[in-house]
Amino acid sequence: MFKSQPVAIDLFAGSGGFSLGFEMAGFSVPLSIEMDAWACDTLRYNHPDMTVIQHDICDFNSASSVKKICIFKPDIVMGGPPCQGFSIAGPAQKDPKDPRNTLFINFAQWINFLEPKAFVMENVKGLLSRKNTEGEKVIDIIKETFENFGYFVEVWLLNAAEYGVPQNRERIFIVGNNQGEELGIPPKTHSLNLLNIRGDQLSVFEHNKLLPSLSLWDAISDLPPLNACEGKEEQLYISEPHNNYQRWIRNGSYVLYNHVAMEHSNRLVERFKHIKWGESSSDAPKEHRARRRGGNGELSEISYDQNNRRLNPYRPSHTIAASFYANFIHPFQHRNLTAREGARIQSFPDTYRFLGKKTVVSHKLLHREKRFDEKFLCQYNQIGNAVPPVLAKSIALHIQEKLELCPQVIETL
Repeated sequence: MFKSQPVAIDLFAGSGGFSLGFEMAGFSVPLSIEMDAWACDTLRYNHPDMTVIQHDICDFNSASSVKKICIFKPDIVMGGPPCQGFSIAGPAQKDPKDPRNTLFINFAQWINFLEPKAFVMENVKGLLSRKNTEGEKVIDIIKETFENFGYFVEVWLLNAAEYGVPQNRERIFIVGNNQGEELGIPPKTHSLNLLNIRGDQLSVFEHNKLLPSLSLWDAISDLPPLNACEGKEEQLYISEPHNNYQRWIRNGSYVLYNHVAMEHSNRLVERFKHIKWGESSSDAPKEHRARRRGGNGELSEISYDQNNRRLNPYRPSHTIAASFYANFIHPFQHRNLTAREGARIQSFPDTYRFLGKKTVVSHKLLHREKRFDEKFLCQYNQIGNAVPPVLAKSIALHIQEKLELCPQVIETL
């Protein structure tokens, strides 16, 4: 029996950015593992043909348990095991002796058990500088682990903005293949030096084959304007797309999902009105800054310069992280970004709907109040944690071409 597509599986799948990108590149992604309930709801809604296993990957720690749920031999295993606890270096001061004590080892076990042709592991750029308690670099330990399994290992530092994502987002991708080939990074398609400033590209760059990096406004300018507290989980478009990116990202959809503004107080809206592009809450006039809790109206002395930063519409967005609902202000409207605007910046098509609550309070508070039915990844968390699908597509196409992953006989385990 022959398969018509190369096959990948997604571990620590989250809301499915990796999976979607590989599907865009022509892969079949029949299986994903994810522990979070709301992220699994999102996966099942958007990937109805995928088997989504909602379970702690730590419970699949033997070859027999892995092969019981993955009955075929995948070409590629991908995933982004959480980086918490990888080292004690840095401000977090984690405490494991080395990364073998983290979820990384569970990812590595699947590679060892399934022996795919290649694997891709995503993580934050800071991993490159972290060390364990013995002073060893964490990235070297990770590479050695996979090399001992017979893989040629490379570490790619990629910026999503250089692959058609309207966002400055640097992440590392640890990529291994068992054919002993150096793949090199995927060829860049866009350049940060070729930005369209207010739509005008400089003619001096016309000879360059790279496209200008996409701006925030390229991504979201056609979305319905909203004031604080406005919007619906399902609504209609009110304008035509303004550019090719917007035509592509609408993906034939007639319904716009997840475009709901945050419920800001009047005082917060007034503060936003005084924040210019590139400025944050700490730059607001003193009388518009935050007040102390229980301080009878006294102004707070604490300033958070990373909160509520007004984005420049004509540049790629800053990195969309899990907490981006509080990180950024819309470039023209006096509110934080909606989940859909974040999804646009991450390159998720409008047809991709995120389930679960829009936001939740801190997980520590939920645990303290025993509100365990809400202790999941909200829409913003799911979007910010994801690998941008357009970047994942570039990675998938590059690996497929370099390793010649063509249709072949299905191998069962």
